[in-house]
Amino acid sequence: MNYENQPCPVCEKPLRDGEDIVVCPICATPQHRECWMVNGRCANDDLHASGYVWKRERTPVTEETHSDQASDSRVCHICGSENPADALHCGNCGALFSQQTQNNTTNKKCAFCGKENSDDALHCNQCGAPLGTTQGGFFGGNPKVAGTDFDADEKIGDNTAGELAIYTQASAHRYLPKFKKFESGKKIGFNFAAFFFAPYWFFYRKLYKAGAFFLVAFVTASILLSGYSDVIYDAAMEYTDALNSFNIEEASGEELEIMTGEMEKMMGDFYTKIKKPMFITLGITAVLRLICALTADRLYYKKAIADIKLIKDGVAEPHMQRLMIARRGGLSALAFAASFLGETMLINLLFYAADFIKNI
Repeated sequence: MNYENQPCPVCEKPLRDGEDIVVCPICATPQHRECWMVNGRCANDDLHASGYVWKRERTPVTEETHSDQASDSRVCHICGSENPADALHCGNCGALFSQQTQNNTTNKKCAFCGKENSDDALHCNQCGAPLGTTQGGFFGGNPKVAGTDFDADEKIGDNTAGELAIYTQASAHRYLPKFKKFESGKKIGFNFAAFFFAPYWFFYRKLYKAGAFFLVAFVTASILLSGYSDVIYDAAMEYTDALNSFNIEEASGEELEIMTGEMEKMMGDFYTKIKKPMFITLGITAVLRLICALTADRLYYKKAIADIKLIKDGVAEPHMQRLMIARRGGLSALAFAASFLGETMLINLLFYAADFIKNI
């Protein structure tokens, strides 16, 4: 990155291209290596606990070059790197550029780590916590997690409600009360999303091991129940063909009465044929979905506890902990789509393999 003309926070002299410059791994502040060695630490070390992150100072430009610089580049307000004028995100750190001019940008303060963010930011660029809007958003600067009665620093087990809210993100108002009940001794819950969208829900919430287990269970059930599905399909096709054979429009009153009786008899035979296979197919599928729904919340909470503990044990800085918690938690739409396509492809592949073996 180019730090030309940025002031060294120790000696206040401008940094020059080619000088021996070091960048703090915590707050990204650039400074002379010699100045760092004199202090034995970052010049902004005292600010690390508050989540401070260095921002590039706009260097003065002459009147002749101002218009060219404004049209040819855009300086990131987070990491200070230069980007094309039409860039929507910073190519270095991925930050979203404000739709306003950088000099007129208002800031949002994160309710958890205190970091100032650009007005257009949806999540804190330091800890990853969702930011409120001027109308009062997810946190909105309120000490309580929005949509709940939980204070941000209220303990749920070994973690705070704020940490679990960062992990669950937009769904905190649904999961925090459930997590609290688990800590009070409740063993299971019921998750409607997991019931209707199993096994894909587990991948969506990044529970990959549980998702893989239930995915195999659903694929196995589909294969074992394929015989019943064939019976239902054949009976449906037979019933449809029989109905199409009746010429109701040209039938007389007496013939229509006979046809109606025959159709009623065929419908009764159809339901007799599919009743048992339909009951078995729907019953086994419903049992699998019920198991998913009853275990989903508990598995999700156990994973949240394990992930947060792993991060806390490995990272000392609170704001870095929150950033990693946000990244470890949240959602994965890509995993949801991949699991859906993967299940379909796996079932088809196994059926094709079975047909191939039969024809050998």
